[in-house]
Amino acid sequence: MSVAETFVEEDGFGFVPRPDRNKHNKPYCIVRRYTMTNRHKASVQLISWGAGIQAIKVPGRPGILGDIVLGFDDIDGYLKNRYVGSIIGRIVNRVSYAKVRIENEMYTLSVNDKDGVSHFNGGFFGFDNVNWDSYILNKRYVIMSHLSPANTEGYPGNMLTQIKYSWTDDNQLHINIRATATQPTPVNITTNCLMNLAGHATGPKELKKHVITMNAGSWTFADIRDNLPTGAIYPVDRTVFDLRLPTQLTKRQLYIVPGGGYNQNLCITSPSCWSYRFHARIVHAGSGRTLEVYSNQPGLQFSTGNDLPDPDNYYPPDFDEFCNCLDDTLGLNMEQKEIWGKDGVRYERHGGFVLSPQNYPDAINISNFPPCVLYPGQVYSHDITYKFGLLSNNSNNSNNR
Repeated sequence: MSVAETFVEEDGFGFVPRPDRNKHNKPYCIVRRYTMTNRHKASVQLISWGAGIQAIKVPGRPGILGDIVLGFDDIDGYLKNRYVGSIIGRIVNRVSYAKVRIENEMYTLSVNDKDGVSHFNGGFFGFDNVNWDSYILNKRYVIMSHLSPANTEGYPGNMLTQIKYSWTDDNQLHINIRATATQPTPVNITTNCLMNLAGHATGPKELKKHVITMNAGSWTFADIRDNLPTGAIYPVDRTVFDLRLPTQLTKRQLYIVPGGGYNQNLCITSPSCWSYRFHARIVHAGSGRTLEVYSNQPGLQFSTGNDLPDPDNYYPPDFDEFCNCLDDTLGLNMEQKEIWGKDGVRYERHGGFVLSPQNYPDAINISNFPPCVLYPGQVYSHDITYKFGLLSNNSNNSNNR
């Protein structure tokens, strides 16, 4: 668990316009990149834009390092494709009708979801869409901080958020999120890192060879029409969300899930809602890589990259003028028909997975969900661990379903 051998380097990753550039002689600010390397040469790369994870290079069974994070080689890719690898806040996921009530006072948040009525992932300028202040602490940690001013996207109070990233010699990435506020405000912050243990470039073919096990005995039911939770919590028994035993993400398994793939909040089993515990384990036998997720949050959003472009869908050239109309009426993301990632790789639907610990979606508006209001004098605390490992040579997956 020691991080004593971790070495951190800093370089530049590009420039973005300053939000207050009219007040400065320099209209642009630099996006910083940090590379944390342990004594085994495994590494994590972070960027200050969105306080995001740009790369994680860990060994496969032959001992060769491979990058398992989907992302982009320059800042332009992140500007065109929001949420990829980034920290999401103040509230991840959806807020129904963009309304929150705190102590009998109603607040209206920005409406930026495709349904035209809801608030999504912190709004137009959420935590993913700003350049965080950042520095190296004690040559081994990367600290990122962001002050969200009062009334940003409609949220009450100033909120200061700080994230500490650390990388250990046994390939554990620790993400420690802390926040304070000057007024009562809803908060639900997480990371949205899209991964593929076979390698970021291997696509849906290898994603469907992954085997997942999840410590979740129930799930929050959401209306398929608007993806908003109803407040109902159902047991996973005899459903596609029962992942308590090792389950391979085969094509059949994905397409029997409503919507054609996982994108669901599951309720982590624990005697205490906010205790730090095991969330999930995912394995790719071909590379030998494994990932275990731990957190102190009550839920885990599990996604299989359903929003990445589907190469099986063909749109004729004169179809572009109808994209916005279809986007509004059918909920399709047609802004880009192709997404080109690192190393010139085309990312496709089901090309990666996301395991994001968090509170339940829309918890601010559902009384039986865990509370999510941060009050002055309190500290929001979210600790995440992504623990990477290797299967032993005699491991097998004969118990996979």
